[in-house]
Amino acid sequence: MARLTTAQSVDEESLGERFESRARQQGGIYFTPGWLVQQVLESVARFVPDEGTLVVVDPACGAGAFLAAAAERFPRATLLGCELEAASVKDCRERVPKATVVHGDALRGPAMAKLLKEVPPGAFELWVGNPPYNGRSALLDDKEAFARMQQLLAPEAKLAKGQSLRDDFAFFLLVAAQRLSPREGALAFVTSASLLDAFLYGPLRQTLLTRLALRQAVDLGGGIFRGTKVRTCFTVWTTGREGDVLSPAPPQFRLKEESAEATALHAQWTKEGEPLTKLIPVSLPGLKTRFDELLTDADPEKLRLRLVELMKTPKNGLAAFAKQHGIPESCMKKLEALPTGLEIDPAKVRAFIRYRGAQSRGPTAFCYVDRQLIPRGDHRLQRGWDPHQGRCKLVFNVRELPLWAELVEEAGCVTAYQHTRFAPLWVPRKARDEGSTDETLVPNLSPRGLEWAEQLGGPRVVFAEVARFIRSPAVQELWAPAFGASEELCVPDLSVRESETPAPEAPPEPTTCQPSAQPLRKS
Repeated sequence: MARLTTAQSVDEESLGERFESRARQQGGIYFTPGWLVQQVLESVARFVPDEGTLVVVDPACGAGAFLAAAAERFPRATLLGCELEAASVKDCRERVPKATVVHGDALRGPAMAKLLKEVPPGAFELWVGNPPYNGRSALLDDKEAFARMQQLLAPEAKLAKGQSLRDDFAFFLLVAAQRLSPREGALAFVTSASLLDAFLYGPLRQTLLTRLALRQAVDLGGGIFRGTKVRTCFTVWTTGREGDVLSPAPPQFRLKEESAEATALHAQWTKEGEPLTKLIPVSLPGLKTRFDELLTDADPEKLRLRLVELMKTPKNGLAAFAKQHGIPESCMKKLEALPTGLEIDPAKVRAFIRYRGAQSRGPTAFCYVDRQLIPRGDHRLQRGWDPHQGRCKLVFNVRELPLWAELVEEAGCVTAYQHTRFAPLWVPRKARDEGSTDETLVPNLSPRGLEWAEQLGGPRVVFAEVARFIRSPAVQELWAPAFGASEELCVPDLSVRESETPAPEAPPEPTTCQPSAQPLRKS
C-alpha cells in the first residue's frame, strides 16, 4: 500500500467503499470528507490554548483524517487514536506516524484506558472525530456494557417513554463528556443531526449541557457522506464556560435556534389544542414480517403457493427451495428456523399497504400474516381483533421528520416504516377508554375529538381533517422544522376549520374485525 502522509493526500470517502455495503451501514463506516475535517478543526481551534501541553484524541479515528489534519493544525500536539477496524488502524499508523493508535473497541474493553495512559498530567485534551452512527449500536446486545453507558447519564437526565440511547455516536459523546468534565479540554464531533433535536436524545443533550459548555451547533443537512442521505451535524463543546455559551431551554434542550413564528405557533397550539396521540387514543406500530423475501409478494396466489411448497419441503431441501424462489443466501438461517408442516390458510393472505411517509405509498403488495411465521407479531395483531383490517385508518408519525399523515381507506396491513404508526377509525370501546377490549366497536377519538365529530359530520371527517392539518403549510414549513423531531404536535380545534363536504359516514364492519375480551398488549 502506498504510504499515506497528509490530510490532503487521501480521498477519505473512497476508503469506505472497500467495505461491503451492509457492513458499512451496520458499522457506520463512513470516512469524513477533508473539507469537513478542516471546518470542524477551525471551529474548535479558538478554544485551544496557544501554550501548554496539548493532546488530541480521536476515539474512532478510522484512517486518520482528523489526526492527520490535527498534526498540521497543532504541530505541538500529542496525537492519540483508537480504531476498531484493523485495516483502518494500519492506514492511520502509516498516514500519521507520530500518532499513537491502538486497535480496539473504544466503548468496551481496555483499549481506551490503555490509550489515555499516554495523556500527560495537566494536558489540555481536545477530543475530535466522526464516531459511527448506524441506527442501532451492537452495544445494545451487551447488557453489562449498555448498563455502564446508561450510568453515564446525568442523575437529573431521566429517560422518558420513547427516549433511549441506541446509537454509537451517543455513547461516544457520553464517554468523552465524562472524561473531560473534570479536566481542561474541548470536544468537536461530527454526528447524526438527530443529536440536535430528536426527542429520543433529550436526556443525552441534558447530560452534555450539564458537563460541558455548548459553543457551536451546525446542522450540515443530508448527503454529506457519499452514498447516504443521513442528516449530519457537528457540535463544539468546552469545559470552561467563559465567554459566549449557548443555553438551550428545557425540557428538550434542543440545540437549534427556533424561529419566533414557529415558537408562537407551538405555544398557541399547545395551549388550545390536544396532543395527537391523546386526540386519537389507540395507535399501533405497523406490521414488519422480518422476512419479506418469503412472506410478501405482489401476486397473492404466487405467495400462497410458495408457502404451501415450503411447508412440504424437508430441512435438507431448503437450500434448493431458496434458490428456486430467489431467497438470498443471507436469509438461510431465518428460513431454517421457521416451522414446516403448517396448513396454509388463504384467509391469512392480506393486502400490505406500503406506506412511505411523505413519499407515495406505491403499489399494494400482499403478505402472509401468521404469528408462527412472523416473530414478535402479537403486539401488532391484537388477539381476536385485527386493527389492520379496518377500512379507514390514519397512518402518521410522531416526533419524526418528515412529519406526515395519510388517510388510508382500504383494508390491509400497514407496513412498519421507520417510526410510522397507524390508528384505526373503529376500535373496541375498552381499547380506547381503558386499554383492553370488549365486543363494541366505537370511534377512535377522545371526548374532545367526539365533540368535533358531531360538529364536522362524523369521526371519519375528523381523521381526514387531522391528516390535512398535519400536511398543512403551517405545520410543514414552520412547526415541523423547529419542533417536529422533539415535540408531539398538538392539534387545534378542528371544528372551527373550513372543511370539505364530508363523505357519508360508514358504519363499523364487524365482519372484518373480531373483538376479543382479552386485554390489548402494549408495544
